[in-house]
Amino acid sequence: MFIVSRRQRKPHTGKMTMRKKIGQWAAALGRSKGKKGILAVGGGICVATWLTVAISMAIGVGTGARIVLLSVALVATEVLFWIAAALLGVTVVQLRRKLLGKLLPGRRGDAA
Repeated sequence: MFIVSRRQRKPHTGKMTMRKKIGQWAAALGRSKGKKGILAVGGGICVATWLTVAISMAIGVGTGARIVLLSVALVATEVLFWIAAALLGVTVVQLRRKLLGKLLPGRRGDAA
């Protein structure tokens, strides 16, 4: 962290765009030493949500509950993609393309 003298400081308007906030958060995540820990926790949450969906389908819960559980699992997976992309410094589209290329080797690289 560096120190800025009072003369060099710009007046703070109190407004910060969401894009700047997200950029700062992504930069902070990228600098953190616990990248593997963050991904491990996110992956654990994602796996837990999908296991909950599988168990709910096995025991036969209602349609409404199943829709809610699937929605939570899908959002957890999407958040994991965004976190992994922020930590790796790539866009989510590039990350998906890379993962789909590994999972489906016969698929074209441009169709993500």
